[in-house]
Amino acid sequence: MHYTLALFFIIPGTVLYCFIGATAGSLTESENAVNGPVAIASIVVGIVFGLLAIFVVSYYAKREFNKIVAEQEQHEREEEGFSADETLGEESIHAAAAV
Repeated sequence: MHYTLALFFIIPGTVLYCFIGATAGSLTESENAVNGPVAIASIVVGIVFGLLAIFVVSYYAKREFNKIVAEQEQHEREEEGFSADETLGEESIHAAAAV
């Protein structure tokens, strides 16, 4: 399940790399492929949006990752706390029985 979601979130980077590769390929094949300010602007805008998509996905993925790590740490602390309380409870029962 997690790998399926991970594959979904690598799409913006993959699209950006494909776009850059296709653009570079078209530039090397033909000298007249990029001909004018509109073509150059569309290439620049495409690259900027691709980088922006990668940044946004990375930001939200990092935020979610930090939230998951914090929840796991809290869960581990709670488990350690309960095991310490149970141990103290058993010791106090044994001490009361000995008196």
